[in-house]
Parts: sequence; C-alpha cells; structure tokens
Amino acid sequence: MNMKGDSDDLMTENGNLTPNWKEPLKSDVPKMSALTDWEGLQKYMHYQRTRIWRSFLAIFYINWIISTVQNLMLDILMMGPLPRHVSFIMDGNRRYAKSLGQPIKYGHESGALTLMKIVTMCKKLGIKTVSVYAFSIENFNRPPDEVNTLTSLLAEKLNYVAERAIDVKSNLYGLRLRVVGERSMISKELNDKITNVERMTDEGEDIVLYICFPYTSRNDIFHAIYDSVEKCKYHALPASSLDVSKISSEMFFDSSSDKCDLVIRTSGRTRLSDFMLWQVHENGIIEFSETLWPDFSFWEFFVIILKWSFFTCLQTKELTGFSLRKNALGFAKQHLWLHRFEPVVLEELPDPPEMVSIIDRS
Repeated sequence: MNMKGDSDDLMTENGNLTPNWKEPLKSDVPKMSALTDWEGLQKYMHYQRTRIWRSFLAIFYINWIISTVQNLMLDILMMGPLPRHVSFIMDGNRRYAKSLGQPIKYGHESGALTLMKIVTMCKKLGIKTVSVYAFSIENFNRPPDEVNTLTSLLAEKLNYVAERAIDVKSNLYGLRLRVVGERSMISKELNDKITNVERMTDEGEDIVLYICFPYTSRNDIFHAIYDSVEKCKYHALPASSLDVSKISSEMFFDSSSDKCDLVIRTSGRTRLSDFMLWQVHENGIIEFSETLWPDFSFWEFFVIILKWSFFTCLQTKELTGFSLRKNALGFAKQHLWLHRFEPVVLEELPDPPEMVSIIDRS
C-alpha cells in the first residue's frame, strides 16, 4: 500500500479522475523478442502500450475530455442501485513492474495510484465502504527487502491520504481511513503512525477505506470468535445469545463485517486467497479480471459496476413482480413511438393576431 506524495502524480482533484502520466518510464526497457519468446514479447508489447497511453494522456485537452466523459458515465451509474461494500484484491503489482523493466517498488507505487483513482470514483458514486487487501499475513514469507519496502511505503504515505481526507478542496474529503488486521505483527512506530492517521480522519462520513495490512479472513474470524467467548466468560454474556450478527460485530470491518456486495480480484488469479471468506454470501458477487492491478482502468470498473447494478435490478424484479418488458413497452409508447395526428382544416384555424411586435437583438 503506497501513495505518491506529489500532488502532480495524482490528478484526481477538481473533478479530474485520470492520472497524470507526465513522467516517462525509466530503468531497463524491455527489448523486442523473437516470436517464439512469448513471455518476452508480452512484456515488450505491454511496455509499448503503456508508453503510448501515457503520451496520449499527457495532452491536456485529451485528459480533460476523458475526465468529462468519465464523470458523465459515473452520473449514469448513480441512476441505478449501487453496492454498499466493494472490496479489491490488488494483485499484479510485481508482474506489472517486471513487464516494464522497473523495480518492484515501482509496481506497488503504480498500484497505489490506481487505488486512489478507484476510491475517488467510489466516493463520487456514493459507495460507503471500500476494503483493499494490501498485505496478507502470508506475505511475510516474501523476500525481506520487499516486505520492508511495503511497510516503509505504507508508513511514508499514510499522511498523504489523511491530509487529502481533511482537505475540503480534495475529492477525497470526507474519507475515513482504517488499517485493520493483525497489527501486533508490525512495529510500534508504524502502529503509532496508523493510530494518528485514523484519528485525523475520524470525522469522515462519506466513505470508509479499510486497508487490510496484514490480514487474513481466518485471522479475522479467529479474533471475532475469541472476543465473543471472552465476553461470555468474563462479561456475563449468555452463550445462548451468540449468533452470526454478534460474531460479525466483533470483526475488523465494524458494521460492514456482515456483508460484502462485490469482490474484485485482478491479474487473472481465480481464488480469494483467504480474503472476505465471511463477508461474501447470499447475493455477493466475485469478479475476476485478467488485468494487472496498476492497469485496472475506469472503464473496466464501470462495466463491473454496471453489470452488478443490472443483475441487482433483475433480482429486485423477481422479488417485487416488476415487469421490465411491460414498463419498457409503456415508456416506448409514451415517449418514443410516433403519434398519429388528425388532419387540420385550414378554415377551422383561429384568425391571425392584428399586430405582432418584433425586437431586433442583432
């Protein structure tokens, strides 16, 4: 989890939802490979596609047009039902960096930029809760250098999010930040910084961003059950009163622990990796995307939300007896079909006015 500290790196202020890609790619540029080297060819094509897209977005008018269209599309989505809790498994940062010949840190920074862009969209849509799988407990098994990079980037950039959450001019104003998980596994210094940032954003009411770091669902469920048993043992809570709702209330996501409406995982992996195991039930939707997280775009997010909204409407129709065909036919008859007009007899028209006043405004 990491955020760029320079405001020029994240063009989400003043309604602009597209990132600013002025800084060119550096480090080792992938070379054109032989046609038989499929992996090398994929890296080269991804690099060229990213470079061309950055150059395209660097043109001010193009950036403005794209942002205007995106805001219009978000307004369209707001006309239908929207999920209350959306969760992201941000997978593919390392592969993204390698495909561009960049260090691993670059991939995580690019992923953080995508996260801020997506959170801005969710806030505009009115989605109340966003949770992101930033770091699994199992990720401590990764190389120490990468673990240190992730923890240091989190510590370095938490203030970036908090400052924008309390800045009335920012699109992230009104955001409440929570870092949840097994925080006993991270340093006291980082814990203190997290606590301070959470206090800074306590007043946010528009959207809650849960950063799961370090986290697994099994650990979350374990803590919820353990705390529930402790209340029964030491606080005179009747064991017979324990139910699903009480256990949910002990989990890390507060009031959002009972249900996650939509889980999105990027990079082509088709598993949950010990995330949202408790929350995804009933009509919860899981979407798997082939796109690497830093490449996850507005349009892909738009299509996923639109599809969720459409199927939610169908479920509502089945429950309420709403007839889509009947209502669509009635709308077409009233607004779209051509009406047949009765012929007009000239002699039946009223007499013309005796005087007409014309004002020349040229």
